[in-house]
Amino acid sequence: MHKHAYGSKPWLVIITVYMILITALNGYSIYLLRFITDYGLAREMDKLVDVAIQMLIILAILLVLELIGTPLRSLYLSKSMVQMKQAYIDRVLDQDITQVQKEQVNRYLSNLTNDFDRYELKFIKNLMQLIFVGLRFGMSVVLLAMVHWGLVVVAMVLLVVFVKLTSRTSKPVQKTEAKKSASLEAYTDFVDESLQGFEIIKQHQLETERYEAFHAHAEAVQNDNYKVDVKTTQVDALNNLVQTLVMFTLIGGGILVARSTSLSLGSLIVIVSSFGNAMWPLSEFSPLLSQMKGISQVLIDFDKNLTRPVYYRPIRVQSFNELMFDQNDLGYPDEEGSILKDVDLSIKAGEKVLIVGRSGSGKSTLLKTIRQSLVPKKGLIYLNQKDIQSIDPHDYHRLFSTVDQIGFIFNGTVKDNLDLYQAMDPTILENAMHKVGLESLDLSQELINNGSNLSGGQRARLMLARALCLDSSIILCDEIFANLEYSIAKSIENDLLRVEKTLINVSHIIFKESLGRYDRIFIVEEGFVQESHDLSNIWSRMLDEN
Repeated sequence: MHKHAYGSKPWLVIITVYMILITALNGYSIYLLRFITDYGLAREMDKLVDVAIQMLIILAILLVLELIGTPLRSLYLSKSMVQMKQAYIDRVLDQDITQVQKEQVNRYLSNLTNDFDRYELKFIKNLMQLIFVGLRFGMSVVLLAMVHWGLVVVAMVLLVVFVKLTSRTSKPVQKTEAKKSASLEAYTDFVDESLQGFEIIKQHQLETERYEAFHAHAEAVQNDNYKVDVKTTQVDALNNLVQTLVMFTLIGGGILVARSTSLSLGSLIVIVSSFGNAMWPLSEFSPLLSQMKGISQVLIDFDKNLTRPVYYRPIRVQSFNELMFDQNDLGYPDEEGSILKDVDLSIKAGEKVLIVGRSGSGKSTLLKTIRQSLVPKKGLIYLNQKDIQSIDPHDYHRLFSTVDQIGFIFNGTVKDNLDLYQAMDPTILENAMHKVGLESLDLSQELINNGSNLSGGQRARLMLARALCLDSSIILCDEIFANLEYSIAKSIENDLLRVEKTLINVSHIIFKESLGRYDRIFIVEEGFVQESHDLSNIWSRMLDEN
């Protein structure tokens, strides 16, 4: 993200050229004051009028330029933040599909909202101001050089002093900014969790506990914000003290130089004006740089959040023949031991496979391993006799269409959610809807708020229709019958079993009359996965779950 640190470079050039023009005209107007004063004292009225006319023309041009300044700054800010956020999103979308996990979503959200807003305020806006004060300082140096070269040396020494001072005082601000980013992320996580679980919170009267926790998170954000402000204020106060002392010293010294060299009153006015114009940029220079260096910590955090291990996975696959577990132990990397041991199963193209087990038996672990959210603790898993960890992740995941009890539905039409905004023959969409019993829905019907205007059965069928439209090789079902009425769930399973694709149905809910339609059935139980052909035994063992 550091290459986008300064926002939109073309617009930065435009705004810089604009400020150069403004500064040059202001500098020239100060320079003209020298002659207006001297001509006035010498009563050379013709020359005075000529200079006054030039001054009026400059003031008129400056008025026009000032009017277009605000729109130019707004365009630079807008273009810069859009470009930076686009670069961030591009980095997120460029992540390996197996590496972007749900627990990172709120971190990305916090970066895209809180941190980018802070960066805009404390870096991008300050950058424009820093360029402006830098140009004003440069203008003052040029004016001083026209009067006496020794004054230029003094101004440059001051600049070096202030840069060194800013560098030393900005480090504490960086630390407090980093802490504030962490508290904002925790706050965003909590708010998102509260909104997602709002119904449970209300059902079980958890408002008091959530309010107290919210107050603690909000207070932490405000405290960290306060610490940033305090640290920034302390740094600014120190810098301002030094700057004020230097300013009075410089102006006094400039007057002494003017008197000792017998300069005219006009030249004296230019010296005083120039040192005043030089000290204003220097007084702004330190706090601007301190804030910019402090907030630059968020770019480090962005890169850290967006950096993932690079895996070499060169093998390409275009079709599915067989998925095989070979004596694998499965579990979570941060936990000792394995949840499932010696998993030995294979699924061939075209098979309808049912994986059953009681809640908590390890079905989710098996499912996450197939999805590559988990890596086997022992052994390799093969697809078409190739280690799945060596297969290009996009090729691998393109073979699967996942249908689960939650799913995700975009705000848009039924058509958008079936073809996922890809060009597709409407006949394919209509056929898919017919196969899953969604003839009642119109392709142009608008779906909102993650499909809240669909029933649970329609939602599950829409996920299944999407899987058919995308023409994947394997339909992977994850507890899709949960929370559905018996008749609806049974009807959806019937639709699934008619589809001419490989089916892996992971469920703790089964229907006795459908068991015989599966090619293979595996039971997940007591840490092991076993294939069973005894349908009566499977039914009796799972009866309590139905």
